Amino acid sequence: MDEDGDKWIRPRENTVEALVYGMNECDGIELDLRLSKDNRLVLHHDSKTEFGDYPECLSLDELPDYVEPIEDLLEQKDFIRRWTEEGAFTCFEFKSPHPSSGKAGGWFNAKERENHMMKMIEELNEILDPIDFSESSTVIYSFEPKIISASKKVKTKLKFSRLRPHIRSWGNWTSQRIVATPSFILNSLPRLMDKQRRENSPMLPCSLQYLKGIESNLSLGRTVGLEGKKLERLTKYRKGYPVYVWPSKSNSERMLLDAGLTGLTDDLAPTSVTLESGHARWTKPATQPLTKEQRVDLDGTPIEQHFSKVNEMKKEVTPWHELTEKERINFISSWKKKWSWDREINALMKETSASSLPWEAPRIIGHRGTGKSHKNGSS
Repeated sequence: MDEDGDKWIRPRENTVEALVYGMNECDGIELDLRLSKDNRLVLHHDSKTEFGDYPECLSLDELPDYVEPIEDLLEQKDFIRRWTEEGAFTCFEFKSPHPSSGKAGGWFNAKERENHMMKMIEELNEILDPIDFSESSTVIYSFEPKIISASKKVKTKLKFSRLRPHIRSWGNWTSQRIVATPSFILNSLPRLMDKQRRENSPMLPCSLQYLKGIESNLSLGRTVGLEGKKLERLTKYRKGYPVYVWPSKSNSERMLLDAGLTGLTDDLAPTSVTLESGHARWTKPATQPLTKEQRVDLDGTPIEQHFSKVNEMKKEVTPWHELTEKERINFISSWKKKWSWDREINALMKETSASSLPWEAPRIIGHRGTGKSHKNGSS
């Protein structure tokens, strides 16, 4: 129930409605893009529509009504304001066609997969060209390994990253994980960070499996985590390198933020104000950051008062874009010290303004806007 007693209904994933809502409720959103037959970038996650068609084999007019073009999102003033004026972040995930679709070279033609990624980059580049967004507010990533080589062949200011380990974009949750398991075991999180750094990727998107639970001990090499010695190793090795973790659930969200990491959440319901840890939930740690005193005040609030306290503080806490320059410097300096960020303060401040934050800033990101709403569990 929301504040007025009405039941909140989560919008369908990857729709304009979901993405605008998510952008307003947390520090940014993640969305999935596919390239239609007529070279339109459309908001869609799965390799097939709910009617069994491959999106890449249909034109925009032939796609179901729920599949919207990216332009419809970029016409939303609330979305653009948050992204370009208030420091919010946007993650664009590029999806490759299913090999059986006959698009992007099918099963074996790597060159055509690269060409497909290049087309997607060129289309997005042209669409975003009129929009004045900060370079540290946006990333394009993909499970498709060719995303990096494709990005180097297109003139663009956009930043790119690979999703690792590689998880194919078709099949069910179980089959996807089975195929990805060898890569997961062979690559510890520190090793993944090394690979990302060598590719000049600005951040590392990764699974929570690397940081929490039994599976976090399976990968070869130095294991890291969210508690104790493992967290110390993570902080020391990471040196502020941005890590975006999915899924950020109620039992891990606070731990991720306390570790200086960014979490991708599937839960932005208005009533989700208490985490499993017992802490009151704050979904804008970057774009409406809390001072130490405000954090202590919120943490000391009894659970039965979380809803009213959170909503009260949403109105009272100064958002990032309204802070003074001195206040922004204080936050950046405090975060740099707390999480041992490697970059010098001058370099961090070059990316910092009323409308932008440095890459290192930990955030809460709305996964597909307000959360996934289909049975397939992949990113």
